[in-house]
Amino acid sequence: MMGAGEGQQMVNSRVNKDEMLGKLSRVTEKLLKLDRPDNEAELQTLGEDAGRRGYFARDFGMEEWDWPQGVGLYGLQKLERHFGDGRYTAYAKPWMARQLEKGLSSRNINTTAPLLSLMELAEAEELSLEWVNWLMNGLPRTQEQGYQHVTTGADKSEITLHENEIWIDTLFMAILFTAKMGVKYDNAQWRQTSLHQLLLHIKYLYDKKTGLFFHGWHFGERHNFSEAFWCRGNGWFTLGLPEYLELMRPYLDSGVFTYLQQILQAQAEALLACQSADGLWHTLLDDPGSYTETSGSAAIAAGILHGVRRGLLPEAYAEPALAAIQAVLERIDGEGTVLGVSGGTPIGAAKEDYKGIIIAPMAYGQAMALVALGEALHYC
Repeated sequence: MMGAGEGQQMVNSRVNKDEMLGKLSRVTEKLLKLDRPDNEAELQTLGEDAGRRGYFARDFGMEEWDWPQGVGLYGLQKLERHFGDGRYTAYAKPWMARQLEKGLSSRNINTTAPLLSLMELAEAEELSLEWVNWLMNGLPRTQEQGYQHVTTGADKSEITLHENEIWIDTLFMAILFTAKMGVKYDNAQWRQTSLHQLLLHIKYLYDKKTGLFFHGWHFGERHNFSEAFWCRGNGWFTLGLPEYLELMRPYLDSGVFTYLQQILQAQAEALLACQSADGLWHTLLDDPGSYTETSGSAAIAAGILHGVRRGLLPEAYAEPALAAIQAVLERIDGEGTVLGVSGGTPIGAAKEDYKGIIIAPMAYGQAMALVALGEALHYC
């Protein structure tokens, strides 16, 4: 393993700090102004195939209340904590006020995501308490009491139930929020529910043969759908678990903590084994014929660097993660747009479905780049 001095030298040789700071600024500005994709007219011609290809009109920009915008807020908050410039708070308060005035989307797993960061604002306290109580008592559950991956329907007031399904996305979209609320309000039931949900998702989505995670599990039909190892889905876990472990460490028995840390390391080892030559990861992690995808790669790199920094992962893992950071930097254009980001991805009936997901600038692509570059700054 490398010592701390070796790690610092290695990072400085791979990543130019001035370049990274410049691109961080441009990516942030682009996120705040992100609107519709340039090729939307073409995307609208997809018709009935739109959902399967990942074109959901509500996903674009920051003026909706759903998971892409929630991840965008999370990225801004992480950046504010690094620089202490108040930019997130100045943006988030009026953003939330606008969404409340327009009327929020239906309550579901994905529309919980904005509260992952908003819950820390006094203005969001009442809404956050209402929402966590809904997760406890109103959200449909699968067999074994899992958080059913309910999502927004065709209209923002509608829901799609995905009956008896759990998805890897849920750790980041709703389980972290449940844990944060349990810690903030010292509510043992909420904390224990978050732990049960995390362990249940590991039980059914972790593949012991590879160390990677499947996209989803169907309790009724007892299968992992197409058994796809989806990049961004694995990224949600790599990014979310170190944060969960830090947050919940005082409340976890040592055996449980060690078990979760070992899962994180096993997944990180598996991810590094299938990292592509350019530093990124393919949208199907084990299929070099699928395109490399930026948002999932950024999440993976950020999670590994966070894990190394907090002593949850071996120091040697930082070097390949920083190769991914360099690759992410190269996918940021002069206007700060993060390129090579796949659209919202439903569970594919076949692995080939993942290769057909649209590519377009997305709020979560901007946000994951911010989180990844912010983590890399700790090594400069």
